[in-house]
Amino acid sequence: MSRLRRAAFGILGFALLFAVQSARTEGRAQDEGVIAIGVVDLQKIMRESVAAQKVRSEIEAKQTAYREQISARENELRTQQQELERQRTILSAEAFAEREKEFYKKVEGLQRDVAERNKQLEESLAYARDQVQGTALRIIAEIADQRKLGLVLDKSQLLLVAKGLEFSDQALERLNAELPSVSTTPPPREN
Repeated sequence: MSRLRRAAFGILGFALLFAVQSARTEGRAQDEGVIAIGVVDLQKIMRESVAAQKVRSEIEAKQTAYREQISARENELRTQQQELERQRTILSAEAFAEREKEFYKKVEGLQRDVAERNKQLEESLAYARDQVQGTALRIIAEIADQRKLGLVLDKSQLLLVAKGLEFSDQALERLNAELPSVSTTPPPREN
């Protein structure tokens, strides 16, 4: 265990030394052939952007509306099922089987509708998320170009980061200014 701990601390120390050295050489990077590094927290940008927050609210509102509609249809089907059970002794076997078959078609129709609505919500969320992420990546690339960075890393892949290397807040600020909202309605599918 102590060997593993020493190795982990050695790696962390090396990473920290590398990060500090990179921060010091940022201004001289291009002159000396050293690659300047920047870091962004893409998850934070996606989570905190105004557009992404609006998308989440819109999708949650649609989910709530769909749940209410589905719940009403489920209650209607429960009532029909109870009525069908009451009619079991009154109807002939053939008539009962026919009504039971119709009832199960309605249940299957509801299941199809639920699956289709879930798919639509997932597509809407993915479409909106792609718009936000695409714009965020473009902004990150522009900032990296302005800073003459040769490499930009995602903070989620790193253990330690020198504060001078990260520019997530700047990217988030520009993203919020450029993209305050996005559409959650994907373009029609081509057949």
